[in-house]
Amino acid sequence: MRSITKILQVGFCWLMLGTPALADSSIDLMPLPQSLTWQSGQFEVNAQTRLVYNSPQAQEVASLFSTWLQPTTGYLLPLTKTQDANTIAFVQTEGDGKDESYRLSVTPKQITLTANSRAGLFYAMQTLRQLMPAELEGMQPINRAAWQVPAVQIDDAPRFAYRGMHLDVSRHFFDIAFVKRYIDWLALHKFNRFQWHLTDDQGWRIEIKAYPKLTSVGASRKHTVVGHTYDFQPLFDDKPVSGFYTQEQIRDLVAYAAARHVEVIPEIDIPGHSTAIVAAYPELSCHGQPVDVTGQFGIFEQVLCPTEQSFNFLRQVYQEVAELFPATRIHIGGDEVFKKQWMASEEVAKLMQEQGLESPEQVQSYFIQRVADIVTDLGKIPVGWDEILEGGAAKQANIMSWQGEEGGIEAARLGHDVIMSPYQWLYFDAYQSRSLDEPKAIHGLTRLKQVYDYDPLPQSLTAKEQARILGAQGALWTEYVKTPRHAEYMVLPRLAALAEVLWSPVGQRSWSSFSARLPALLKRYRSMGLNPSVSAYYPIATAQINAQAKLLVDLHTEIAGLPIHYTLDGQAVAIGSQRYTAPLQIDKPTTLRASAWVDAERSLLGEVQLSLSPHKGLGKTARFVHAPAEGSEQRLLDGVLASDQFYAVNDFTLLYGVDLDVSVDLEESTALSKVILGVDAGMHRQLHPPRQVKVYLSDDGQQWQQVAQLSEAQIQGPVLSLTFPTQQGRFVRVFAENRQDSHDPQIPLLPLYIDELQIW
Repeated sequence: MRSITKILQVGFCWLMLGTPALADSSIDLMPLPQSLTWQSGQFEVNAQTRLVYNSPQAQEVASLFSTWLQPTTGYLLPLTKTQDANTIAFVQTEGDGKDESYRLSVTPKQITLTANSRAGLFYAMQTLRQLMPAELEGMQPINRAAWQVPAVQIDDAPRFAYRGMHLDVSRHFFDIAFVKRYIDWLALHKFNRFQWHLTDDQGWRIEIKAYPKLTSVGASRKHTVVGHTYDFQPLFDDKPVSGFYTQEQIRDLVAYAAARHVEVIPEIDIPGHSTAIVAAYPELSCHGQPVDVTGQFGIFEQVLCPTEQSFNFLRQVYQEVAELFPATRIHIGGDEVFKKQWMASEEVAKLMQEQGLESPEQVQSYFIQRVADIVTDLGKIPVGWDEILEGGAAKQANIMSWQGEEGGIEAARLGHDVIMSPYQWLYFDAYQSRSLDEPKAIHGLTRLKQVYDYDPLPQSLTAKEQARILGAQGALWTEYVKTPRHAEYMVLPRLAALAEVLWSPVGQRSWSSFSARLPALLKRYRSMGLNPSVSAYYPIATAQINAQAKLLVDLHTEIAGLPIHYTLDGQAVAIGSQRYTAPLQIDKPTTLRASAWVDAERSLLGEVQLSLSPHKGLGKTARFVHAPAEGSEQRLLDGVLASDQFYAVNDFTLLYGVDLDVSVDLEESTALSKVILGVDAGMHRQLHPPRQVKVYLSDDGQQWQQVAQLSEAQIQGPVLSLTFPTQQGRFVRVFAENRQDSHDPQIPLLPLYIDELQIW
């Protein structure tokens, strides 16, 4: 027998020397490695296989691998320091211990994982895990003598140092067992940061010994809004929500994550998103009045007052947090701060005079700087959402750019380290397709391909400025995610797409390669007992008006080559339904339904539905008295109805704080008898209807005759039909009165959401 250390003491100089082409057709790894070369043969793992290690850290990784392998195979593989045939060797070479690179070599005689750090060995082990059959991910024993691993050599290292994922446990509480499973998903995909959103308006979730009311009062709410928080008539479920993590549970979770090379970054969100804090300790507000932990979602006026009492409170809170979390960073929030209570406070007015502060944004900057100093004094790096740039960001803070890339670009140019987390690409609480099969989400659309196509390095930055981009982070906010199964669906497989963005070389990545590997990934998830989304397979239906004013519908899928079947009579799609081959011309009111046949799933998937109306006003010119939100005016006469879709802002003509007053030129005198107006999103989100609606006709666009009206009592959304005796007219004018009675600080200018204006 020979010493494994002497045989394999070769260092890591080979790692970056070359990147052989990847054989996309046969790779099932996520994320793609830097370099992969398939070789002949395979290694068989059986009950006689031994795990070899050469250092305590290598032994720890070998032990994790053995623990993973045992439930399904039944193997209790021995760990040893000596090398022989039929071994899997975990070899740590000399180095600084911080390098995440590794080499994985599989031959018919042995498997060797080599790295100069425990992290590198751990990531090598995750790759080995994916080279093995997906069935091994299960927990039930499988009676098989041996398991094959294909012969291969992989040299690998990450593209970005910061590879993060977030979880909100305030809006809906998830127990510690689920959070550990969440960490396991991150580890499998080679993420190394987990941001734990522990506090918000809807609940405080971390035990703080110095302030017990944070959990005895702040961790519970009496109910939760049903539907969407912006609904015109909100309803509540009358079901209490409560829960928090003890400090003992947190220490256990942090250690569990550390063993999987995931650093847990706590977020204590201040000075806004603080209703739960103020409910527990009203004296920390500027008003001192009792409030309840809210069961609504969104942005609220409760804010910590910038007083010494508040800063002393935060100093003690962050001190306990710093003791619990050895992470280098603490996230302090700083987002979506309503400043109304500050501006009404005599204490704040006095502070502004004393500190020479001239605006509420400067008050926010002062607050954030004080908190950043507290965190820095504790030996941590403060991280804040990009709003902390308003009024001037704390110089030592990292910036997490969520409102888009602009905040991150600005921060990088100012010399801050940046973590990209733009909601347009990386917020996993958004819908994944336009299919009505999708479970409820907050709003918006973030398809799997959108995640995969994202690049955290803005091209507008110089190379020096790009060096400030540490990486990126996905986010799962849980306003509308109540259960672990729903969370699994929202995160997977978008997590894999982001993993490849953050780990794999740009030149190695392609959507066609990723989508080809998707079936194997979904199989692995299901073997793990998870509930991944298959929304990437769903059809995408788009409509446009051609040069002849005809309404055409295109059906396609982002994954190439999937057959699409459809119906035009509203009936469910079956395998015998018409197969799509070319754009469809729609000549009458039609409900289109479409699904894609997916061989890997042996099923029709998707159930995309589109209601279409080629009415007389289709594509005609509309003139508005009050301009709609930029780009939204085209939605008024596009022939596509949104009332039976999930809410997406881009489906509507938007008027903020003003009435709809629009005239349509039909270009010639036309027999007319009905106008149909969509005024909200129907079953998926109840928006604010108009107070009244009137319809006028004209021959010249100057003299108008009222032909129909609906009063407030007659308005029953989401679709309003106004009929009248048939008469001729060239111009149609529709007036819908904005209610303008918003009492929600989140929407000071009440919007009218207008769907299609159908003219018949």
